[in-house]
Formats: sequence, structure tokens, C-alpha cells
Amino acid sequence: MLTSIRAGLAETRGRRNLNKERLNIIFDETIKWCLYAIVFAAPFSKSISEIGITLAIAVWIAQKLLNRDLNPAKIELGVALAIFVIAILPSFINTAYPALSIKAFFSKVLKYVFLCVVMADTIRTKERLKDLLVIAFLSIMLITLDGYVQHYGVQVDFLHNYPSFSMRPIFAEVGFFRGYPTASFPYPNDLAAWILLMLLPLACVTVFDMKKSGFRYLTGFVSVALFYLFFLAKARGAWIGLGISMLYIAFSKRKIWIVLLLVIVLFASIVIKTEMTRDIFATGSFSDRVSMLGTSWQIFARHPIIGNGLNTFFVNFKKHRNDKWKDKKGSYAHNCYLQMAADTGIIGLAGFLFLIGAYFRAVIRALKVINDDFFRTALWGISIGVFAFLVHSFFDTNLYSLNLATLFWFAIGTSLAIIRVSRTTGL
Repeated sequence: MLTSIRAGLAETRGRRNLNKERLNIIFDETIKWCLYAIVFAAPFSKSISEIGITLAIAVWIAQKLLNRDLNPAKIELGVALAIFVIAILPSFINTAYPALSIKAFFSKVLKYVFLCVVMADTIRTKERLKDLLVIAFLSIMLITLDGYVQHYGVQVDFLHNYPSFSMRPIFAEVGFFRGYPTASFPYPNDLAAWILLMLLPLACVTVFDMKKSGFRYLTGFVSVALFYLFFLAKARGAWIGLGISMLYIAFSKRKIWIVLLLVIVLFASIVIKTEMTRDIFATGSFSDRVSMLGTSWQIFARHPIIGNGLNTFFVNFKKHRNDKWKDKKGSYAHNCYLQMAADTGIIGLAGFLFLIGAYFRAVIRALKVINDDFFRTALWGISIGVFAFLVHSFFDTNLYSLNLATLFWFAIGTSLAIIRVSRTTGL
């Protein structure tokens, strides 16, 4: 009888282990496809990306509980991410809108931190990395096509029906003007920020790694199309980000012709007598930006050390502005770092900058040991795109746009995944 009892217990344990293994497979596949959906849909669907992130995090936590693996994933930026979160907490002392601050802490800060951790923990094989990058490339082609259809076709994008920015119809008294492309984004500046994140990794892989691949012609064509779409958007802050990153690429790879190409393209509009260069260097909105920065500085100066409260800038701006919209309309600083300092103080901003510094340090260290040329170039390109995006964020609202913030943190998570795979598999 004792033998039969032991056999029954062994069979029960075997069934439990089998069920646990099946659940792990289901959980793993669910998280994987959620991440694929996020990178594909983030440029055009906030709802899909939000559902994807929430579901991926929830299933990842459930999987950890199932396996009784409560230790956090051992990823490169674990400590830096924790410091970033902790540095935000003092701002809650001064917040006049605790509901807004608490909501943002969970729906933005923790959500994006967990996204990075989940990506590094789930995208752990070379095959999954390739699939992720292929899906990102498909998304790039879709948004690029959307931008050209909008600008040269029907003047509205086919994903959201957004019109070209500042477009004037044929029957307008002042004359027809195509406007500036936005694709699936509401503004051309947002489109330019997205292009910075996507173009630089794609172009780096195309130029420096795919010399013997037939796939290079397709990625090269898409890279050129993206660059020209970026040119049409005429976002001045984005041009600064692109210019600085191109200089870095040129000197690190000793390819000065890249800089010459940028200069030729930038001033080509003078030769062909278009409005492009004039629009890029126009200063029509300069006074508005100066006014916004002045108001933003006043908000920051109230509580410079720990800030006025996470996610309170918009409502604080409404109260502090000194024009006809005072107490009626909020706004953003159009400088992500000043806005971050106004919300979370110097401590919160320092926490973010520490995370960014740790990220680039981790990338530089990883580039020295990754053997696979493709993934080494991809990681290098992603980091350059992140750098250009952060430079542009000094002049715009990139980190406070849901679509762009999601893609920014996704780029960080992808970098962490490449670094972790390189360490665990000898990539």
C-alpha cells in the first residue's frame, strides 16, 4: 500500500510539473507577443500599446509567482532603474494634486520601468531579438508609407485621418500648401522624434553591417525615405539632435562623408528654391517658447530641490502663466528636462540623468564584448537614436508624449535585451 501511495504522489507531482510547464509556455508566449504588438502599434495606437504593456507586466508577475521566483530579473540597469524610481518619491511631499501624482507614478513611472525589466527577462534568445527587430522594421515601413500618402496623396494619414500640419486646400485664397507631414502623429515634431529613434539604428545597420546582404537594398531604401520624411517635417530641435549624432557617427567610424552628406541635403533646398531651409531655421515661434520657458522656470523655482509634484506641471502652468489663458489653459515646457525638474525637482532630474548615464555606460561596455556584428551594430545604432531623441527632448515634449515615451523606453528595453542575450548566449 505504501508503494502505491508513493506512486500516486509521484504521479500527482508529475502532473503538477507538467501543468506548470504548460502554463510557463503560455505565459512566455503571451508576454512575447504583447511585446511584439507594442513595438508594432506604439506609433499609431495608444490603446494597443497600453493594453500590451499592462498585459505583459501582469502575465510576467503571474509567471514569477507561479515559479516562486520573486527575485527581480538580473538586468544591467536594475540599480539605476531603482534609483530613478526612488528619486521621484520626495516630490510627493509638495504635490497639490496627489491623485494626479499617484496615478502617474503607477501608470507612467513604474509601468515603463517594468517594461524594461520584462523585455530584458523575456527577449532572451537571438531568435526573439531578430523577430522583435523585424516587427519594428515592418512598423517603420507602415508609418513611412502613411507619411508619404498623407503628404503627397490625400493630405490625411490613413491610420488616424490626421491632416497634414498647416495644410492649405486648393481653394484657399492664399494658395495651396501641402503642409508638413505628421503620419500617425498629431504634430510634425512628434514624427521627427519618432524618426530619430528609428532612422539611426536602421541606417547604421544598413551602412555598417549589411554590405554583403541583399536585404540591404530594402533597408537602405526605407532609410532614405525616412530621412526625406524627416526633412519634410522641418523640426528644428530634431535637426540639432540628428546633427550631433551624425557628427558622433562620422568621427567614431571615421566617415567624414556622412557629415558632408548631411550638409548637402540640408542646403539642397536653397538650390532647388523650396521653402524647406527657411522653415527649418524660421524663428516665428521663438517668442512663444521663451514665454513658456519663463513660466516653467517660475514653477521650478518654487520648489527646486524636490519639485512641485509628479505630473502636476500642466495644471501648475495654467496658474502661473501671465497671458489671456491664465487659469484656463495648461501647457508643456517644451523642454523635457526643465519640466521634469519642475515636477520632481533637482533630485528627480538627477535620478533620470543617472539612469541615462548608466545606460550609455552599459552600452559602451557591451559593444566591446559582443561578437555578432549585426547585433553590435544594432545596439550601437539604437543608443545613437536614444541620444538624438534626448537631445531633441531639450527643445520639445518627447518624454511626455505617450507614443514617444513608450517607444523611448522600449528602445532602452531592447538595448538591455541585447546586452543580456550577449552575456547569456555568447552573442
